[in-house]
Amino acid sequence: MALEEIKEKFVGVWKLDRSENFQEFLQEVGVGLPLRKMASLAKPEMTISIENDNKIKIVMKTGFFTQEDCFHLNEEFLKEMQGTLMKAIASYEDGMIKMTNTPVDPNSKVKQQVIHRERVGDEIILTLHTGNVVCKRYMKKIG
Repeated sequence: MALEEIKEKFVGVWKLDRSENFQEFLQEVGVGLPLRKMASLAKPEMTISIENDNKIKIVMKTGFFTQEDCFHLNEEFLKEMQGTLMKAIASYEDGMIKMTNTPVDPNSKVKQQVIHRERVGDEIILTLHTGNVVCKRYMKKIG
């Protein structure tokens, strides 16, 4: 049921249209100024698909960075973010794909991040939470 709804609402190729508080988010997660400037100019594409083994695959791609997550809902998996090993878990609740990324090392300077992907009209809104910062990124479907 959840996979069918995800397929209907989220599968496709999406491109960033606009952001709110993205610089603040990057600063909060420890990204240095030069990389923050480059990242704020990028217009990433996000591809969401459902693989043959019913894993959800989300690829976020810019000219200088690619992040790929492939996961089953409600199953913990490991991923690397900003050179930090993270435990991640994703669920589908309230019509949103919700993912929580927590550093494996409890002494890591990288903070936990919570990402919600929600379909609103013809957009996907990514809401990113870390520390006291909330960032929104609005994606438009291109394929």
